[in-house]
Amino acid sequence: MTYDYIVLGAGITGLTLLKKLKEKGYNNILGIEREKEAGGLCRTFYVDGHACDIGGHFFQTKFPEVEEFVFSHFSKEKMYQINPRISKINIYGIDIDYPLEANLWQLPVEKQVEYLISIVRNGEALGKPEPKNYEEWIRWKLGDKVCDEYLIPYNSKLWGVPSDEMDVDWLHKIPRIEVEEILKNSLSHTQDVEKYPAHIRPYYPKSGGYGRVIEAIAADINKYIKFNTKVTKLIYDKNEKVWIVNDEFKAKNIINSTPWTDLYNALGSPVEIQEQIQKIKYNKLVISLFETDENPTPYHWRYIPDLKEQHHREFFISNFALDSKNYGTFTETNADRFDADKLTFKGRNIFNYETTAAYPLPLIGKTKAITDILEYFKPMHLYGVGRWGEHQHHNHDVCMKHAIDFVKQIPNK
Repeated sequence: MTYDYIVLGAGITGLTLLKKLKEKGYNNILGIEREKEAGGLCRTFYVDGHACDIGGHFFQTKFPEVEEFVFSHFSKEKMYQINPRISKINIYGIDIDYPLEANLWQLPVEKQVEYLISIVRNGEALGKPEPKNYEEWIRWKLGDKVCDEYLIPYNSKLWGVPSDEMDVDWLHKIPRIEVEEILKNSLSHTQDVEKYPAHIRPYYPKSGGYGRVIEAIAADINKYIKFNTKVTKLIYDKNEKVWIVNDEFKAKNIINSTPWTDLYNALGSPVEIQEQIQKIKYNKLVISLFETDENPTPYHWRYIPDLKEQHHREFFISNFALDSKNYGTFTETNADRFDADKLTFKGRNIFNYETTAAYPLPLIGKTKAITDILEYFKPMHLYGVGRWGEHQHHNHDVCMKHAIDFVKQIPNK
């Protein structure tokens, strides 16, 4: 049997692709997933009554099609709206609201002065040309103080990559700093929460963690997915014009939603494409669940730039997962920094989980590499969609949007 489409990966991108293909009348489809269940980074585990989200997701989107897609599977009545979310940065032992530059007034006066002088002198505000190096760029954008005290240490913990190896083409996600607005915030001791940050009033399931949303989307599509299956061989038959997966499955079209580097050994590609695949990389995170004797904070999550702390972010899950046992917190740590014997969060560690992949690394040269890869395989009907297929730092709602848009281009069966 030859499938019309095989989708590699059953995370949120893969599930959306399969659902939308089915809606277009394609029944001869197959998903291939290495894990035992669908969901990828959007799953939720329960440990001793504590919810533990893999990836820490909430739902809020600017795309009407994505909102309709999610709520058609998991009704809004099963969600509640966090209004507003409370996210903090711990710096100098003080918790201040995120983002840092909009809430400098929450710091001691002498620190405020240092930051404000630095921000006023940032390169963009002074009209200096835009740099092409990551560290120089963020100094140009935000000033030295924000970079030295917060962004550089935080990002070194998150990415695990030296700043001189990182590109700047992903930094458009940082909004332009209006110096006048920062000064106004500092003088008035307020910030406009409608401008900062995105996802200020997200939705979250009333029970089951965020994974419940994914379970609802996957419910009638799981039968089309072959689980516990790793792609070890992916060969294109030029004569039949079909792809052969693991010497077992044939397909006219393949849509990849998994990391290309995981397919390196499976693909029989020319040397130049193999070299490009090697240029795109990702990091892994360790999700650690802790139990404490009391609720540490009323926040939803907190960023930790201090290099003495292993982890870079804390999620106070019992503050937003209504059915989660009290006093649970999970942290995120770059897997290369993780040492189970040197955990620094104050609580009883009851669970650790290492992701297979977390974030595509914004390395110099990765944009050309992924472009070359996609252009090479497109004539053979092998496509890439989503965070991993496009190797872009997409949030999960953007992954759904790109999957929906991709299937729109396909004619009805």
